[in-house]
Amino acid sequence: MAQKDSILNADSQIDDGRNINRLQLGVLFVVGIPLFFTVLNASAVTVLLPEMGRDLAIGTASLGWLMTGYLLVYGVAIPFYGRIADLYGARRLFLFGLTVFAIGSILSAIAPNYPLLLGARLIQAVGGAAIPGLGMAIASRAFPQEKRGIVLGLISATIGVGAAVGPLLGGVMSDAFGWRSVFVITALAGLTIPFGLKILSRDEERSDEPLDVLGGVLLALLVGGPLFAVSEGARSGWSSWQVLLSVFVSIAALIALSVRQRTAQFPFIPRELVQNRRYVLLVSMPFIAMASNVAALVGLPLLLTSVHDLTVAQVGFVLLPGAIMTVALGVIAGRLVDLIGARIPVRIGVVMMLVAMLGLSLYAGSEVWVISLFMAILGGGFALVNTPLAVVVSLVVRTQVLAMALSINTMLLFTGGGFGVALMTTIIVTRGGDSVSALNPLHSGQGAAFSDAFLVLAIPLILTMVLSLAIPRKVREPVQPEPQATRNWVPTCSIPWAPESEEDLAVAASPARET
Repeated sequence: MAQKDSILNADSQIDDGRNINRLQLGVLFVVGIPLFFTVLNASAVTVLLPEMGRDLAIGTASLGWLMTGYLLVYGVAIPFYGRIADLYGARRLFLFGLTVFAIGSILSAIAPNYPLLLGARLIQAVGGAAIPGLGMAIASRAFPQEKRGIVLGLISATIGVGAAVGPLLGGVMSDAFGWRSVFVITALAGLTIPFGLKILSRDEERSDEPLDVLGGVLLALLVGGPLFAVSEGARSGWSSWQVLLSVFVSIAALIALSVRQRTAQFPFIPRELVQNRRYVLLVSMPFIAMASNVAALVGLPLLLTSVHDLTVAQVGFVLLPGAIMTVALGVIAGRLVDLIGARIPVRIGVVMMLVAMLGLSLYAGSEVWVISLFMAILGGGFALVNTPLAVVVSLVVRTQVLAMALSINTMLLFTGGGFGVALMTTIIVTRGGDSVSALNPLHSGQGAAFSDAFLVLAIPLILTMVLSLAIPRKVREPVQPEPQATRNWVPTCSIPWAPESEEDLAVAASPARET
């Protein structure tokens, strides 16, 4: 019976690491489907807000909190899940989060007024935050190291597809069945819970350190403060008391958290992650890449509807090539990491993103097919950046802190998207007006404010190219390397793994590989 509750059993073994068995495919299904729906939920809501406001008589200021509140809770909760998972296991927290997300989706679909809808959205965020980081950790642990590249490539591609098709699907569903139908669709993620109970392994490496609650609260303030300030600044002005208070709280939290990291015996963020300079540099790159990518995904619909007068469905089709490229190159990028390492794909991806953002700055307001072409380049470049970085991050830390390491990476990924959107909208509002000339001297015609936004968001990508020097040419095994499973291994036994043959000993002693 114990074998049936595990990822692997005697009938579905890893063999020599070259094949993917059916239960490993089951893990990808259990992780990938909820991940797709959570990302789709976040991206689709952006096109639903106007209809929500009309239906429930919600003012513009309050309407914005349906997105801001979600992002705040989402960003704060991600590292909490990662740290708690390192202590108590990722499986139960992943399934808990999936359950809460499904409940929040149902409550959002039936909410009769604004307060209940806002509460339901926050419940969605609490549950959805468990899915990205813990899902990557679960998938990483379910596969041998030589398969992590393609596995995380598939997961990253899933994120890209959810973000890209969300506005299209949200617009089509809203036009046909009303905005509530989108939340009904996202609630379907809960159907994977029975499969997760059956498939996901109960055997996990866990840390025996106590939970640093104070450190977690300080991290929450550090993450939530800037997000709130940027979101509120675009709406209330950068000199408003809300923004100034948020900045003050963020600075105070940063100082206090730095002290806490040095003085606590077991800090909330494992000290080895903070002291791992390579890890710190690696997780800063997804923040920048996601800021440019999501800002374009949000800014282009505004450009296409206001300047080109396209419908929501037509906008979705313009963005579709970017989604296709994200999927295709996401899978290819994972395979490239397994073959040649991460540094070259990341640098190619950064160049592609830089070319795309500069192209969008030049041709903002131009022909629709040109904009769609640059979105395809941007989506492909983002896949080449994000997927290899997720693989490298999973390999430069110990298994015991893997969930927290990937959760921080995911937290920065999504908060980067939030900052990018806020910066995009702020520039558009500030530089708006038909008489404004674009900062880009090569741009002409309409869409000058959008041209400026794309130009500004291209600048941080240059920093990403510099940071790519931190990507190792060779990635060594973690301090306590993960064993390869054999036919005689039962994952739910009290001793995780013991070699029972000379072949097993040879696998355990295999040298580090090049990535």
